[in-house]
Amino acid sequence: MIAPVCKVIGIWRGNDGNLAEVGYGRTDEASANRWDAVDALKEPRVKLRTVIELEDGSRVILPTNEIAYILPDKTGVLVLFDDDKLVQEGCISFSAPGNAAIFNSDGSLRFGLKNPEGKDAHFRAVVSLTLSDGSGGIGVRACPKFYPACEYVYMVDGSTDDLSKELPHWVRD
Repeated sequence: MIAPVCKVIGIWRGNDGNLAEVGYGRTDEASANRWDAVDALKEPRVKLRTVIELEDGSRVILPTNEIAYILPDKTGVLVLFDDDKLVQEGCISFSAPGNAAIFNSDGSLRFGLKNPEGKDAHFRAVVSLTLSDGSGGIGVRACPKFYPACEYVYMVDGSTDDLSKELPHWVRD
C-alpha cells in the first residue's frame, strides 16, 4: 500500500543551475521564511516540478509543475492547471473546461475532473472548506471562462471525476 501524502513541495531552478525547494500549504516552516531559498536563486527562476512527500518519508515527482493540494483522505492530490501558462517539456496539462485533475500518491493520474458548468467554463481556484460536521475538505471554483466572478464551489473528494453529482455551494467573489 502506498503511504499517505503529507506535504507538497515545489522544486525551482535559478539561471545558474542551483536548485531550491519550497513547501506549499500547511508546513512547519515559517511562512515568511519558506520562500527565502527560492528568492536567493539567480534570476530568471523557473519552477521545474511539483513533488509530493509521503508519510513514510519517500518523495514522488508529479508530471506537472503546478501547485498540488492534498486530498482530505491523503490518497492523492488535486492539481489546478493554468490555461495561460506554457507547458514545460515533460509536464502534462489539462485545458478548460476540465483544467483540473487528481493524481494518486504514487504520482499516477487518477482522472481529470469534468466541469459541471459546461464547455465554456473553467476551474479557477482551489478552496479549503469546513463542512457542517466540522471536518475539512477542498473544493474547486467553477465559473464561465469569460466571467471573472465564480459563484459555485464544488466539493472534491477524489472518488469521482463527475462533479455534477455534488451539490454546489453558492459563493460570491
